[in-house]
Formats: sequence, C-alpha cells, structure tokens
Amino acid sequence: MTTKYALSIVREGLVEDLKAAYPTKWEDFETAKVLGEDTFGSPKPHPNAILNLFLEQKIKFALPFAAYRAGLCGPSSLSDDKPGRALPRLTLVSIIHGMGEIRRAMTHAAHGVAYVENLGICPQMTCVLYSINTTEQRAEALKKISDAIVKRSDGDMLPPLSLGNLSCAGCAKLLKNAHRDCQKQLVWARLPSLLGLEGWEGIS
Repeated sequence: MTTKYALSIVREGLVEDLKAAYPTKWEDFETAKVLGEDTFGSPKPHPNAILNLFLEQKIKFALPFAAYRAGLCGPSSLSDDKPGRALPRLTLVSIIHGMGEIRRAMTHAAHGVAYVENLGICPQMTCVLYSINTTEQRAEALKKISDAIVKRSDGDMLPPLSLGNLSCAGCAKLLKNAHRDCQKQLVWARLPSLLGLEGWEGIS
C-alpha cells in the first residue's frame, strides 16, 4: 500500500523496522530478539507470503533470510499454492536445493568439529569424553557430539549448539566455538548464494 500510494516516508520506516528481523550480518543475527515472520505479530503470516512480498517490493536485504525461513517449513509448505503463497518456480527450486546444501555443509562440519578438533580425554565423569580409552568408546562419544550438531527437529542449522548434559562446561565451550565458526563460514556467509540469490555484498 505504501508503494501503491507513494507513501515513501512510511515505506522507508517500515523497511527500516524489518532490518532487525531479517539481518544481513552474522553479529546482528546472533543478537536479534525477534527473527523472520515472528516480527509481524499475530496472526503470523506464512513465510512464503513474506518472501513473495519482499520479492515483489524488491526488498533485497531481507531476501536471503526470508528464503531460509521459508525453507525451514519444508517442501510441502514451500510448494503451497494458495493465493499469495505460491512461490515463483525458480525461487522454489533454488530454496529446496539450497536447504539440502546447507544440511550437507553442516553434516560435514559436524564431522570436522567432532573428529578434527583434537578432542582429548576429559577428566570430568559427567562428560561424554570421559574415559574414552578404546577406539570404540571414542567413536561412540564423537558420534554423539556429531549427532547433537546436526539432528535438529526443525532443520534449523543456525541457532547456538545445545549439548544438554552431554559434555562438561570446558568441552562444551570448545565445541560451541568451533560450531559457531562453522555456522558463520559455511552457512551464513554463503546463505544468499546457496539459496539462488545475490551475495551479501551490496544488499546490506
């Protein structure tokens, strides 16, 4: 409506308000209190409808994260053909492909975090790395760490790593830092290109 009726000042204010919920920088993502469609309040709009709005209105900075949020809802939601929710074919294909690539990237990263971080035996009895004296014990412990990184029920690869009671505070800090680096470099930095969009350069 602000575009249709040339209310440019109002439009600029609305777009500015969206920047916190659709961040372009990793640091802004980490500190955001509300993300994606949650910023629109109740009733919450469908992520596809938001993505279509941004595409139509050429709100480029918001497209990568909006596409990612739509992708989190899964193929059945992405392919919703109700009015306002039907995505352009190329956009739909790019997101489905990109979400698979993101999952693969984080699966490889999980293996790297668990197996390449040179994790030693931990003296804390409550830690999964305690008393890993045999090859079998070590393999089992590292598999639990790897699974904790990639097995998320909603498929979201960007939230902080939650290890629960799996490890002690010292090992958890090491693992979470390594995991954060993977998220930042393998997913966030490549998010636009993975989803078939322009890079972050020039849209932030």
